[in-house]
Amino acid sequence: MNILMVMSQDRLNQEYAMLNRIVVGFVNDGHQVVRVVPSTPNDELTPFEKAVSLAKRITTPMPVFFLLRRTRSDEILLQLEKIEVDVIIAFGADALEVASDISSELGAPILKEVLSMQEAKKVRKSSNISRWFAPTPSIERVIANRAGEERVVFVPIAASNTVLPEPEISSQTNFCISVLDGAANPKATKSILEAVKPIQDSHLFIELTGRHRHKVWKTVEQLGMLDRVTTLSDMATLRSLVTQSDLVLLPSETMPIRTILLEVMLATIPVIATPIDGFDMLIDDETALLVEDEWEASIQRIINDSKLATRLGQSASLLINEQYSSSAQIAAFEHSFTLI
Repeated sequence: MNILMVMSQDRLNQEYAMLNRIVVGFVNDGHQVVRVVPSTPNDELTPFEKAVSLAKRITTPMPVFFLLRRTRSDEILLQLEKIEVDVIIAFGADALEVASDISSELGAPILKEVLSMQEAKKVRKSSNISRWFAPTPSIERVIANRAGEERVVFVPIAASNTVLPEPEISSQTNFCISVLDGAANPKATKSILEAVKPIQDSHLFIELTGRHRHKVWKTVEQLGMLDRVTTLSDMATLRSLVTQSDLVLLPSETMPIRTILLEVMLATIPVIATPIDGFDMLIDDETALLVEDEWEASIQRIINDSKLATRLGQSASLLINEQYSSSAQIAAFEHSFTLI
């Protein structure tokens, strides 16, 4: 099977390790892989691509102006001239644009990832995408209802328990809490800050991106917690920090499924989250605590009940290890190829 993997810059930034594991898994199973990735200033190999440097690499600008899309397609097709592509897998919106521009010329179907229930609900039956791959069964069911069962396959997003050493942010505290996508729901994050403020020797690491990040910063300042809060633009770049936290919180109701959450669960760290559609791995009082508004009570439960924290962490780790492994992801991908 000749596989063309087209990857947007945002997906590479967030999930380069997972994407590398997919490439390696395909190659190990005898497939030929060609990677199409965004151009870099000097077209140099980025450090995180060295692990997959044996797979052919094509660079192209992503995105481009509409009038330049034809030129871009011609350049990609020229580099693929001697390769008979069997399937195109698109990771990210910019990647889908590239895949759509070249798929008819190559005569190859497009597979596209879906990362959230919000995205699943926008799937259209009239789309030129041959098949979507859904990261959880509930997202798979929604896509099946919208586009047909034959056009969706459950392909679990995969976590790895091998996290490369990365710089850590030190803090003189005994209890560290990480908050993923903290600016998506400022009201919930405010409740978290208020709940953590009375906790002695605690420190918060909050992922802040998006238009509401200034609201969160204002709340931090108003509560007098500037010395106890560290903000990060992207937790994915500091995975070793997050996977060494004592507790991880998810206040966002719209966060897409990310491997960093799965790695947290794999590391047996307890998770408290709002109910998020499509996050089948978050099972209330089994693999996580799910809350609507009462963050304080749930945080106190974890702090005061070490047996509960251990039970949640171990159950979550077992679930991720069994259902969201790299081997399960590659096997699901290869099954989807047989359906084309």
